[in-house]
Amino acid sequence: MKRAQGFSLIELMLALGLGVVVTAGIVSLFVGNNQTYTLLNGQSRLQESARFSVDFISRSARAAGYFGCDPEPGKIYKKLNGAWNQIFEFDITTPIQAFHGINNGNGVNDWTPALTLLPRTGSVVGYIPANGVDITTLRPQSDILVLRHVQIPGARIAAIVQSDTNPTVEVPAGGLDFVATNFVVINNCEQATVFRLANITGGGATRTLVRDVAPAVGGGLYQNDPLNMTLSPTGIPYGEANNAQGASVGRVLTDIYYVAQGSGTNNRNQTPWSLWRKVSEDAPVELIEGVERLRVRFGIDKTPNDNIAAANRYVTYDQVLANPIRALRISVTTNSVDIVNDTAAPLARTFSQTISFRN
Repeated sequence: MKRAQGFSLIELMLALGLGVVVTAGIVSLFVGNNQTYTLLNGQSRLQESARFSVDFISRSARAAGYFGCDPEPGKIYKKLNGAWNQIFEFDITTPIQAFHGINNGNGVNDWTPALTLLPRTGSVVGYIPANGVDITTLRPQSDILVLRHVQIPGARIAAIVQSDTNPTVEVPAGGLDFVATNFVVINNCEQATVFRLANITGGGATRTLVRDVAPAVGGGLYQNDPLNMTLSPTGIPYGEANNAQGASVGRVLTDIYYVAQGSGTNNRNQTPWSLWRKVSEDAPVELIEGVERLRVRFGIDKTPNDNIAAANRYVTYDQVLANPIRALRISVTTNSVDIVNDTAAPLARTFSQTISFRN
């Protein structure tokens, strides 16, 4: 009978050594692949954040100045008591505005022009102070962009609107995109008027927009002037007897884009910067995480009488002066949010886009 034989000590040591080498190789391959995946995922995330940021801002920029049908110059009226510069969220006469970050702080004077007119949390400036921008969370040296337009497509009027009556509008297939207490514009190709809604009444295919009762009427900046409730100082009606649908009503939309602290954390428990948007009287909404800086420049036409409507110089908003604005150039710096390599900060990259204004 043969004696049972096993591995010698040398054979066991060789086998263990080979096993360690193979295992180390597999672990190294796994770690390398995981690091590559994490890095590529971070790069994809910052590119996606930039793409969505540019898309959001581009949509607002292309709509800036839209009324539905352009009224004649000097025929944009308001029924609100406040002057245009006192009702920042509804100043449809200024379709484009910006604040350029100049200092490494986040006080009202760290931007030019100063943020004194911007609706701010805890300030008397703004229709609903609680829905203002919290400037203590703003990204220093990042710009703030403001773009205003009338809601697209709005609601067509159902019958001619006399200057002293409440408009009746057709209900679109998807329903009205505004509610009572919103601020709206009635407009046609001749004139436009901003007013505050008090109520929406009626049923079926039409609704009546009530504007002449409390709380829309009163002495406050954001209330309709009780001494002048006409929709046109000249008494001209909206719409025509044969074509009442020539006029429409839409909500005043003021899109305020800015960079501020986000609500989440990354894989190092750090709070990332995010792109935020505040629309008119609504509360600000965090749009995109991982946006750490926004820079805007305006393409102005320094030679407006040469019959070439094109930008020939890009400047900050305070340098625009009386020159026509033809285009907007935005630079968005986005990051991977999470730290994906051996550095102490997320990956970051700046993307630029130039957008022509249509209106």
